[in-house]
Amino acid sequence: MATANTLERIFSVDYKSKIQPIVSGCKLGKGLENLRGPRGVTIDNSTADIYIADHENNCVKVFDCNGKIMFKFGDEEGEGKINGPMGLAISRDIILITQRNDCILNYQVNGKFISRIGKLGRGDLEFDYPCGLTFDGSNSEVYICDCNNHRIQILSKELTYKTQFGQDNLYSPVDVKLTKEFIYILNQSNPCLHLYNYNLILHKSCFSGGSGLELMNPSFFYIDNSSNIVITDYYSCFIYIFDSQFDLIHKISMAYPSGITIDNRGRVIVVSAGGKRPPLNIF
Repeated sequence: MATANTLERIFSVDYKSKIQPIVSGCKLGKGLENLRGPRGVTIDNSTADIYIADHENNCVKVFDCNGKIMFKFGDEEGEGKINGPMGLAISRDIILITQRNDCILNYQVNGKFISRIGKLGRGDLEFDYPCGLTFDGSNSEVYICDCNNHRIQILSKELTYKTQFGQDNLYSPVDVKLTKEFIYILNQSNPCLHLYNYNLILHKSCFSGGSGLELMNPSFFYIDNSSNIVITDYYSCFIYIFDSQFDLIHKISMAYPSGITIDNRGRVIVVSAGGKRPPLNIF
């Protein structure tokens, strides 16, 4: 993971005036190299390839570490049809994709469809607008933001239902990240960040407008190994960096930032869903 120094170097006050990406790729559009309304982004750490949920083109596109398009995937019909992909998570040779069709799609990282998990509903293994998701450190569980059901569902590595939590405290969770101590969950409506322990008990909440958080419509976030938190805020057109105490360190302006991640080289990768800046940027 990237260090705190990496984040402070990239998003420092001095750097704001000359913030230019190392790589700036793609255009807005329908072509193979183009993105339309990208959402989630993740890295295959074994290859450094970048996977992007190309939301409006209904596919996942794969770029190399230099931002060059490699291939895209997503069945156009049948069980493997991708319709408005949102969040992405990779575990070894598989990638899980959430989408607006209220299910989870299981693909190989080479783009071969494996299975479809879940359906629309409010029961176990049913979803209503699933969004961000993540595997735990041992790849034995996957945590999924079930946004409109206001909960997190936890599945086994076999992608069967295990448990759920959060209905009393969550409201439209859009992204989830795990550290050794806590489960971090980002709410989009009434923006706030919740910390749960691994007994699934709420430990702390930091609401927008208090303790440094000032968010309008957060999309995704990332936590580095010093517990600094990087949040993309879609409608305010800012990327915010908070320290582990939720005090604001830096913020930079970017039109409609959405997915964000950091690769093993410490490079910040951001996708943007609009504006003049290209939709794929590596800092």
